[in-house]
Amino acid sequence: MNTLVHLVQTHGLWLVFFITLLQSVGLPLPAFAVLIVTTAITPPTESNIITLILIGSLGTLIGDLILYFAGKRYGTGILGKLCKISISPDSCVRNTGDIFDRYGAPALTVVKFIPGLSTLAPVVAGVYVMGLTLFIFFSSIAGLIYIGAAATLGAVFRHQVDGLIAALSHYGMMGGLFITLLFGLYLLFKWLRRYRLIRQFETDRVTVNDLIELINGKYDPVILDARPVEQRTRNGFIPGSVPIDENSLNDIAGRYAAHQEIIIYCSCPNEITAARYAEKLRKVGLKRIRPLVGGIDAWAESGQQVAFV
Repeated sequence: MNTLVHLVQTHGLWLVFFITLLQSVGLPLPAFAVLIVTTAITPPTESNIITLILIGSLGTLIGDLILYFAGKRYGTGILGKLCKISISPDSCVRNTGDIFDRYGAPALTVVKFIPGLSTLAPVVAGVYVMGLTLFIFFSSIAGLIYIGAAATLGAVFRHQVDGLIAALSHYGMMGGLFITLLFGLYLLFKWLRRYRLIRQFETDRVTVNDLIELINGKYDPVILDARPVEQRTRNGFIPGSVPIDENSLNDIAGRYAAHQEIIIYCSCPNEITAARYAEKLRKVGLKRIRPLVGGIDAWAESGQQVAFV
């Protein structure tokens, strides 16, 4: 803890700039907590607080712009890579797309406070070709709100934060190890939950070739599309596939309960969104449901037809 305080006191603004930028591009860093501590131990003048908010917002905006242009240039391929390093990879693209469908560009101000989605949102904005001016406007507002919230908490609870720092400093290295341990346990919990879901469906998946054989055979498989509607519209879908979301689970389970082969796909690494929906559908009655390895990307790369509305 003394090391953190020393870094803040010595390189406060640079630390704020780089930690907000790096968190914006997907690294699992505790930027919000660092901003609170930085504000708490910074002399409480109006100019200091405003400068801290502006520098932090600038770092956030630059990180968002990097992801925006990456999404614009590389399309959905970059989304899978970001899912792998995000602190909440199981959120993947699905939730981000749903929020954009519902709120449009202003969603950028909402997802900034949601781990995982805050990283994916700028990429999705680039993939969906949101206007640059519109993106900069709402991304700037999101950064100001996010950094401003942390600075406000640091200013309001200055004495409590000082007391916590003093208590942790009293225990020296043990205090820092305690904080590190808590954060490590949180990351471990997130990883174990995702690993359990991936392992659950690891041996029960189908490849594109398997799916083609099922389509050409006698089983007439039901194919479910677990991606957001916006992705389905813009990037196409497997012909005959049926869109699915949280509100249609029971309807899907009832409609296709008699089918022997049900395949579900998404565009996430390890088919994590498809696996999540498969797990939920099994709980409401469907037994034979399997994710498609590689999802829509593997289907398209194999030269199969992609349909558009």
